[in-house]
Formats: sequence, structure tokens, C-alpha cells
Amino acid sequence: MKITKSKFEGIFWIENEKKKIATINLVPGYAPFGEQLIKHKNVEYRIWEPHRSKWAAAIMKGIKEFPLKKGNKVLYLGAASGQSASYISDIVGDRGKVFCVEISPRVMRELIFVAEKKNNMIPILADATNPSEYEFVGEVDFIFQDVAVKEQVDVLTKNKKFLKKGGYAMIAIKSRSIDVSAKPSEIFKNIEKELEKHFIIVDKKRLEPYEMDHIVFLLSQKS
Repeated sequence: MKITKSKFEGIFWIENEKKKIATINLVPGYAPFGEQLIKHKNVEYRIWEPHRSKWAAAIMKGIKEFPLKKGNKVLYLGAASGQSASYISDIVGDRGKVFCVEISPRVMRELIFVAEKKNNMIPILADATNPSEYEFVGEVDFIFQDVAVKEQVDVLTKNKKFLKKGGYAMIAIKSRSIDVSAKPSEIFKNIEKELEKHFIIVDKKRLEPYEMDHIVFLLSQKS
């Protein structure tokens, strides 16, 4: 087995039968989603499956930047049970924070169980279309928007006020959440035009074969 640092902070390549990505487990021995844990030279890594995370899928598809650092504060909109957010927790470390906004009380219960172990994850039961519900979050370094609604760009722009100067955002677009009858490529073109009104598009990646009819856009602030 070969383990090497990727070009992104806190993310590693695990090479055995096939190449996988991993983070260093912030809570050794804890695998809340049944993920594979690998111990190597007294360090425990968590395998990050791209079929189960849009972040991981974007990395596997070669996104050119992944601007997360230790100590960063992240606003995660649509955190669900916290699977992907738990890996972001690993990357930002004890000095960082992952504010996990989720609207579903049922899913929130699962998220709370994860956050009880990973103390840098803060579960917030709230509606991401109404950011006044969590003003206490303050400035963040990174926003990830994964709320699968028709007005996906609108959700991100409403939350843009939390993004500090020089910060980044990423949005995952599910074409079927916007229009099941239109071609995904046409939907993605329209979304890109809309995003360009508010952000600089740093990169974009379709996520097939990991997620069908999905795209992510990595964004930075306009000066």
C-alpha cells in the first residue's frame, strides 16, 4: 500500500488495488457511516467514497482547487446526516468549525449523533433559504450548497453574506431538482450564467459516473 499527500491540504491518495482518497480521522476508531479505516505508521485514514460524496466525486474528477485549510470555518447548507461534512471536519481539524444546516428533523437526529463525536461540527436545524435563522454563524471561509431545490443558486446567494473576503463557495447542482424534462447540459449552462452574476467561476466538474446529472461549480468572490 502506498499513501501520499494530494495537492489539497488534508487529503491523501491511498494506492492499493485502485486509487482512493482519504482524510486523517479526527476521531480515531470512529467510522459513523461504515467507511473503511486504514491504519498506516500510527496514522488512521478514512476512505472517502466518491459515490457517496459530491466533494469526493469532484476531487476524483480532477477539480483544480479545493481551498480548505486547517482552522477554516465552513458553512455547509444541506448537510443531511453529516457524511460529507464529517470529512470536512477531518480537514479543518480541531481549530476549525463546520456549521451544518439541515431542515429535516429526522435527518438532524442522525447528524447530532455524528456531531457528538466530532466536536467541530455544529448541527443547525434551520431553513437554508432563511439565513436569518443562523446569523450567529458569522463569517466563514467556505460555503458549500447542497440543497436540492429548484432555486439552488438563490439559496447560495442569500447565504453569500457569511462569506469573508477572499472566501470560496461550491454549489452542487442536481438537474432533476430544477427541471426533469430539460437536458442537464442546458440546465447547467443556464445555472452557469446565473452564477456569473454573483461569483467568479474557478472551475466546474460534471460528476458522472459517481453522481448522474450532477455538476459542481467552485466559486470565488468578485472584487
